[in-house]
Amino acid sequence: MPNSDLLPSLLFKINENQLPLEAAIMELTNRVEQRGDSQWMRQRVDEAARLPD
Repeated sequence: MPNSDLLPSLLFKINENQLPLEAAIMELTNRVEQRGDSQWMRQRVDEAARLPD
């Protein structure tokens, strides 16, 4: 099977997992903020948001 046949499946899986990953990141952010190290976590989240798509 050529690699080009795998691309649509891969893109579908990435899209399918995007919302659960975002939810997990937000849950981690909330937990860190509750523990008081929110500035560090906020910087990491902001850096991740600036990553190219």
